[in-house]
Amino acid sequence: MANEMSDILSRGPSVQATKAAAGTKKHDLSKWKYAELRDTINTSCDIELLAACREEFHRRLKVYHAWKSKNKKRNADAEQRAPKSVTDYAQQNPASQLSAKQQEIEMNRQQRYFRIPFIRPADQYKDPQNKKKGWWYAHFDGPWIARQMELHPDKPPILLVAGKDDMEMCELNLEETGLTRKRGAEILPRQFEEIWERCGGIQYLQNAIESKQARPTYATAMLQNLLK
Repeated sequence: MANEMSDILSRGPSVQATKAAAGTKKHDLSKWKYAELRDTINTSCDIELLAACREEFHRRLKVYHAWKSKNKKRNADAEQRAPKSVTDYAQQNPASQLSAKQQEIEMNRQQRYFRIPFIRPADQYKDPQNKKKGWWYAHFDGPWIARQMELHPDKPPILLVAGKDDMEMCELNLEETGLTRKRGAEILPRQFEEIWERCGGIQYLQNAIESKQARPTYATAMLQNLLK
């Protein structure tokens, strides 16, 4: 998957645009390999470099998903990573000039939690009355998503954590999602954590940490402190 992603990105126009603008950036990460970005995010203590690596990593995810969506089958709705209202907002409202890197530094890694209705397109036709409405939960660590949950009636919960499940998670930064502007979407941390724990999230995250698949986030730090 990483090699496929790297090959696609190396040919994408976004990479060329990034290279052209590299001279004005402190960190030129356009030529970095996926593994280099991942390892730096997992180990570096340089706040600015970390923010730049996260922004570049998620930019590549967007390019990859854009390429994949153009080449996927029409019935591949199961790959939807966030509710349609979130992705529609991102398409209709271009991101502000404040980069995700700047957002991360200015926000000081603020923790925010959200819950919005989520009905997958395939299920919508089966249940036109929306009686089986699902829920999409997201925990943002600064501008980037750290944990994600999907709860659908008659289906097991879907738990996702940054690092292990990047390909299945929302690749948009918090500003791009429009969640902060959606009335009633933001919830308290305890409301997220109660559902996360009830669905087996602690064990899931612990397993990802122990297998070195989880990317360091506020959630991994809190769990590791709890288990000491």
